[in-house]
Amino acid sequence: MGAPDSGAPGGGRDDGLGRRMALGSAVGMAANAVFLATRLALTPFILHYVSLADFGLWSVCFIILSYAGLSAFGVQNAYVKYAAEYRGQGDMEATNALLGTGMTLMGGLCLAIYLVLYAGVPWVMDRFGIAPGLKDLAGFMILGTAAAFLGDLVFGAFRNLLEGVQEIALVRGVWLAATLVETGLVFVFLPLGLGIRGVFWAYAVKTGFELAVGAVLAFRRMPGLRLRPRLDRRALNALLVFGGKVQLLGVLGIFLGTFDRIVSTSLLGLEATGLFEVGRKLPFTGRSITGAAFAPFLPAAAGLGGTWRDSPAPTVRDKAGKYGALCLSALALAAVSGAVLLFVRWRAAGTGATDALLLGAAGCAALAVWPGLPALRRAARLMRGGEMLESPRLRDMYLNGCRHINLINFILYAFMAAAAPELLLAWVGPGYGGAVPILLLVAATSLVHLATGAGTALFRGVDRSGRELEYTLLQLVLSLAWVPGLAWAWGLAGLVLGSAAATILSSLYFIQRTNLAFRIGLGRYLRHTVLPGLAPVLAGGAVFLLLRAVPVLTRWQTLGLVVGAGLAYLALTALLLRAWFLSPEEWRTITAPVARVMARTGA
Repeated sequence: MGAPDSGAPGGGRDDGLGRRMALGSAVGMAANAVFLATRLALTPFILHYVSLADFGLWSVCFIILSYAGLSAFGVQNAYVKYAAEYRGQGDMEATNALLGTGMTLMGGLCLAIYLVLYAGVPWVMDRFGIAPGLKDLAGFMILGTAAAFLGDLVFGAFRNLLEGVQEIALVRGVWLAATLVETGLVFVFLPLGLGIRGVFWAYAVKTGFELAVGAVLAFRRMPGLRLRPRLDRRALNALLVFGGKVQLLGVLGIFLGTFDRIVSTSLLGLEATGLFEVGRKLPFTGRSITGAAFAPFLPAAAGLGGTWRDSPAPTVRDKAGKYGALCLSALALAAVSGAVLLFVRWRAAGTGATDALLLGAAGCAALAVWPGLPALRRAARLMRGGEMLESPRLRDMYLNGCRHINLINFILYAFMAAAAPELLLAWVGPGYGGAVPILLLVAATSLVHLATGAGTALFRGVDRSGRELEYTLLQLVLSLAWVPGLAWAWGLAGLVLGSAAATILSSLYFIQRTNLAFRIGLGRYLRHTVLPGLAPVLAGGAVFLLLRAVPVLTRWQTLGLVVGAGLAYLALTALLLRAWFLSPEEWRTITAPVARVMARTGA
């Protein structure tokens, strides 16, 4: 049932692109999983040798640098997209111009950032309240990590070019090797008495190792690659125009990723924020692992391209009208919910002193009627038609990518939902039952949100990032209204519900828009990409019933129970998939690596 479409990557006809994409996705997810495991192992080891203040100083260094990293987000994506596009055109000179221009541009920018930081270190230390006795160490750590981090932003161009030519598995393998080198050096340097400086030197060696190996591999895997500082007009246009669009999306994404915690801290207090962090940690860890699977889609789409039909070039006024209508549509939805909420509150209060609630409800209702209704009608037209992307290979790549990545996420989040109380008990111990509904809501939100990943990467590859902006604006407006509004009404539960509703609704809008662009019907999309998820859902239901029948255990006993239940869950999921949902070819693809390992070990 639901075999891949013929001719798609991973389907019947394959020129090697599908295999490279699958390998890149698999290696990326595995590398992220190993990285997270090393971070979990390193934290208690570091805290055994350094003070909490020194460890906090290490965190402060990367809080500062995270803002500098925003400057390169769009440029990195531009390297990947145009390296793939120029590779498809056989234009190595354009690739060389892109590399030289990008490194010249980023070199100048990073030098300016470093000089500003160098001059501003005393101010930074004062703002973060660093004790006088730690200022010498803090100056060394801040400037040292800045040098390594900014160097990565400049010379990471080689890594991005390799990703653009579908050497993603190689890039992630080098990154994983560098991460393991860093981990090993921390275990060596700290017992030698280097303290938190040892953690920095391990990070610096890791960065230098990764950049050096990446540069060597780029020149070897891309014959004709040359580096010469320059400022080429075509390359600048690619880096700044496309990169600027992606930069905007990145900034909005970071804001949306932190907005709920800002609201939680300001309205509900640190205790509620702590509980929220506990509940969202496991689903977000899963998101950081499976999110790596989308990396191959952008360069693949850029290399393959496609023809757009019914696609007149929009004017600035057209774009402003479309984005404005989407924002007003989201505002109208928020106004409807606000009118209902305020009216219910007014009825519950039952006193004349609460007439402000009734006036607020009336104002929200009026806003929903105008300008809400006209904007909703325009948004509805967008969801019923629009331009079409004529590219059978991209369409099949999208469908099969959604199918396989959705299945991985169903497997992950169905078990997380089935064993939520036991997972939290085994991880953080007793007393966190209030985090269970948070975990469930965030897991459901992550499952839907990750279903947009293949589409967003493909549209970036064919330079239609405006579609991603559409659903990001929807999520932004809904979050600004629902997260604080529902937090005010229902506390932490309302905050999580508001964030979930805003993310899920905007994600479903994007999925519908993407399916329309490929002219994929809802029934076909559900059968091909969602139906296999029934296998882990059914297996998760069985695990849920089993765990509910087990009496309360200690924390370590619960850990053993979770491991056993997880193995049983995977076995049952595999049986259901094999029997009803996967084609023979898909089953062979999944089991081939296991068979090879068993053959080598003589099992």
